Amino acid sequence: MPDALFMNRPPQDPAFAARASGSVTVLALEDLVARLCLLRPPATYRLSLDSGIEYKNVRRALQRPMSVRLDTWLKLMRSLRIRTVAAARAEDVIWPGEHTLVVAFDNTACALVRPSCATSLRACRLQRGWSRRQLAQRAGVSIDAVNSVENSRGLMGKLANVCQALELHLLCALPPWHSSLEELWAEQSARCIAQPAQYLMRA
Repeated sequence: MPDALFMNRPPQDPAFAARASGSVTVLALEDLVARLCLLRPPATYRLSLDSGIEYKNVRRALQRPMSVRLDTWLKLMRSLRIRTVAAARAEDVIWPGEHTLVVAFDNTACALVRPSCATSLRACRLQRGWSRRQLAQRAGVSIDAVNSVENSRGLMGKLANVCQALELHLLCALPPWHSSLEELWAEQSARCIAQPAQYLMRA
């Protein structure tokens, strides 16, 4: 079952639906998870091999993403070459401008925007003049949780709460040469079928 956080959330703003440009396609995190669960052939086992994450943990990530650790989620997404970031708007990732700021949770996200545009949750907090305690109160989490997510650790659910308090959305950017998750997955599956031994060595 999807997380209650997703189920109780109002319908997605159309601005955060899947969209493509000449450079990158961006999905809201909950949309990505829903699409991953619909992929054929099913994604769980293949993603377990590709990422090195145990099958049960991959299944949990797809069923209850908010209960998964951030480092596990990032590792899982790296196996698909998908970058997880936070931004005020999807357009900030798709069409970054001179002063666009995109929160990068690991260094792979910096490829999406100019290095000067990549920021951190800590920088977002300090820009607002908030202490960790103030952000924790606004997000409804502990100070330790704020410290963890600022260091790319902790649970995805805590990260989502902190991002919401900072008026940011969790977004997933596909590799620039793919316009849809389904296209990306078809390529992954075709490569596995064509060269299974080589693919397993790489996984």
